[in-house]
Amino acid sequence: MRTCDLETDAARMRDAMDELRIAWDEASDLWNDDVSRAFCERFLEPLAPAFKSSLDAVARMAQLVGEMERECRDEQPETL
Repeated sequence: MRTCDLETDAARMRDAMDELRIAWDEASDLWNDDVSRAFCERFLEPLAPAFKSSLDAVARMAQLVGEMERECRDEQPETL
């Protein structure tokens, strides 16, 4: 039995980032001035590398949790 489903959480993160990109694309069609560009540079552009690092960390954590679950399952005594 899986105790942790990090893949689903990573998918939710990707969906949220996709929604943010879509919302920004729609907003930037109407809001395209120096302030919007500054907002994008200050808040949105830094998200991309941080987001990628976060997804990489979640993927690695999912791999480690899966390994731990397999090891724990293999070490449990068989029941009759």
